[in-house]
Amino acid sequence: MTAAACGSDGGSTGTQGDGLPDVVKVVSINDQTGQVSFAGIPATRGAQVAIDEINDTKFLGDTTIDVEYLDSASAPQTAASLATQAVAGRKYSAILGGILTTEAFTVAPIAEKAKVPVIFTQSNGEGVVIGDYTFRATASFTRYYDVMGSYLKDKGVKTIALLYNSDVASYKELAALIEDWDSEFGISIVASKSVVSSTQDFTAPIASLVDAKPDAVAKFLLGTANATALQQLRQAGFDGPVVSTNSDSGGIIAGAGPDGANNAWPTDFSSAQTDDAAVKFVAAYKAKFDGEVPNLYAAEGYDAVWWLARAIKEAGSADPEDIQEGLVAVSKTGFSGVTGDITFDGNEFVLENPRVVEWNGEAETLVEP
Repeated sequence: MTAAACGSDGGSTGTQGDGLPDVVKVVSINDQTGQVSFAGIPATRGAQVAIDEINDTKFLGDTTIDVEYLDSASAPQTAASLATQAVAGRKYSAILGGILTTEAFTVAPIAEKAKVPVIFTQSNGEGVVIGDYTFRATASFTRYYDVMGSYLKDKGVKTIALLYNSDVASYKELAALIEDWDSEFGISIVASKSVVSSTQDFTAPIASLVDAKPDAVAKFLLGTANATALQQLRQAGFDGPVVSTNSDSGGIIAGAGPDGANNAWPTDFSSAQTDDAAVKFVAAYKAKFDGEVPNLYAAEGYDAVWWLARAIKEAGSADPEDIQEGLVAVSKTGFSGVTGDITFDGNEFVLENPRVVEWNGEAETLVEP
């Protein structure tokens, strides 16, 4: 599945007096179908909103950014094949990467070897940012998930049970992180069950978890499976707090109905925000996509493209190696995006003050600090 935006069929073509070409060609390799399309589609749409703003406001003067959108279909080998083709043609100045850590593991070394910068969103696992040409426009939630330990401690939680996808690298890392909550927050693990991401019925593992009588449950699953798991947790008699990941964002758990209430997760963006940048972004996104409300994946896709645009402007060039230097230069100063005032740790975003979101059964609500 491919689609082109902003109209040029060639690579980075034409030349202006300031060194920038008329068109800077970029390729997006993201999940438009497959298991994580629930995240890949809004990430791509957020990028499209940013492209419109950059080109319409002439942020790069008379230069426009032209993106070709390719579907990695939530398949690591497909992502690798598309990346290999993209760098072989030498017509793209940069790559916008996908969502899955397992895809990033295949794309990152290809970009590094070809010296073409790739900017991933999500792809939270360790070992994604591997060198000078790999970047991540998402703060790894394994670095800030302890905010949920504080959240549960404030609720008087002493024990927790875990349900997580064993084939999602970042979720395995989160499960390991919670092992330290006993010493940090006085919260001990009383039961733990892992399932593969294709699982759709959680009745058996949930029964085992509920039998352990935990005060809270941590649920790390992909996509719509989260709504099913919430319903089955409540049907099994568990009525306590559930903490999860941003996989629950954007209404993905709306199908759980009232069973989805009392479920919370940390995030870098929520459409419930009222700051000016978020309100403006939400309005632009809804106008472009028939009233659809953006989620954090959309916001991250938006900020990733603005990071790239700032790097191109800094570099004054469409050469991939120059843009790599521009991305590093921008990271040293940071910038303000819809996910907040963005700072960096090397080549990736840092989230200094994560927001905690609760689902009330109908909508996201922000927990006051």
